[in-house]
Amino acid sequence: MSLEKVDVTGYRGFKNKQTINFSVQNGKTGSGLTLITGANNSGKSSIVEVLRARTGLHGQPPSFTVGTRNIFTDEVEISFQVNGTTEKIKSQKKGSSETDRLDVNDQFHVFCLPSRRAFNPFFGKGVSTRESYIRSSGLPHLRHSMLSGFESRLFNILKNQDEFNSILGNVLGYTPEWSIDQSDQGQYFLKFFNGGSSHTSDGLGEGIISIFSIVDSLYDSKTDQMVVIDEPELSLHPSLQKRLSSVINGFAKDRQIVISTHSPYFVDMDSICNGASLIRVTNEGEGTKVFHLTGESREVIRKLSSGNLNNPHTFGLDARELFFLEDKVVIVEGQEDVLLFPEVGEQVSQKIRGNFFGWGAGGASNIPLICTVLKDLGFRKVVGLLDGDKKDDIPNLKTWFPKYYFNHISADDIRTKPARKGSEAVYGLLDEGKKIRKEFVTPTRALFSEINKYLET
Repeated sequence: MSLEKVDVTGYRGFKNKQTINFSVQNGKTGSGLTLITGANNSGKSSIVEVLRARTGLHGQPPSFTVGTRNIFTDEVEISFQVNGTTEKIKSQKKGSSETDRLDVNDQFHVFCLPSRRAFNPFFGKGVSTRESYIRSSGLPHLRHSMLSGFESRLFNILKNQDEFNSILGNVLGYTPEWSIDQSDQGQYFLKFFNGGSSHTSDGLGEGIISIFSIVDSLYDSKTDQMVVIDEPELSLHPSLQKRLSSVINGFAKDRQIVISTHSPYFVDMDSICNGASLIRVTNEGEGTKVFHLTGESREVIRKLSSGNLNNPHTFGLDARELFFLEDKVVIVEGQEDVLLFPEVGEQVSQKIRGNFFGWGAGGASNIPLICTVLKDLGFRKVVGLLDGDKKDDIPNLKTWFPKYYFNHISADDIRTKPARKGSEAVYGLLDEGKKIRKEFVTPTRALFSEINKYLET
């Protein structure tokens, strides 16, 4: 089973009907991943709550309070398309908190993990299956600061600790030794061992607590279930974010995972090429709007990110910040332009008030490709600034993207450069087909082995 799309009207910022399309796994790494990006207060967390509302609370229809109903509509209607069948949650009448839950398939489960993932360090005993936890964690009336009922999941994890720890270790880079203990007062707590000492979950860092709950959402998930994680990056060091992203992409090979995020570490270009979806959510005074990458944009990303030896940074980490910018994007040809145009602006007392795209487009011919992605994702203010020797490209750019601004500088290049002398051929480690030459296999294997030995000791 899979959740293919959701239509939302009247919930929080959703003044007008918006459609959220979710990726469906196809067996390739990351293919079942849906990434939701957007500025604060744009509506990302609202989409997570809409998915929580589908479950209800203990199977009952959710109630939409005054604060969750959009003031312009004062009623909510949400439809879910699961395996081609439409389910609905809708207000019984305008101005009412009560809803009807129609044709919801209770065999398809959505496990939602909110961004606030702290839990009570001291707790009572209880064992909760995945399904019972989902049924008891529907849409709350208020956005709580702590996880509700998560502690009972810990006893279930303890019974399957090897499976849980194998995933936890992949994220942390090591596998901590832990257990559940009980105080003399009868309260249970997590105990972590460090060498000859131990400490409780009360002193555990927020990042480790967050990873614990995220791994819990994944480790016993099934291929016909959806896992939703709101802001997985919170309190995590970048190295942990990268490892967590890799683990999530691995799970998204054969199941649906939805992430709402502010971090470029979770935007993996290979996963997008494999079928992952990227959604940008905006709210610029006209209500929440949802924009999706199209197939054309996916091909652009494939072209610009796959094996681009001359410009590997075109969709590197800096460029992936593009997916998180509010608007006003400035695209220039190369990295020199990114470095020097701010200096030029100071010299002419006209600083460009926009955000430069990464380290440049990697050439003028890539600018229309990047504009295609920006247009799909709903960017309204985009500038393409070319060198003077590419001024003949301007008319086509204006035709293809009439709402964007394109122009060129007066000179042929950003800076004056001396003529280049011809260079001699170089015999490289790899041949023209990028295959290592036979005579270099043995010494290179030995070299890499020495490097790994040094790094791992």
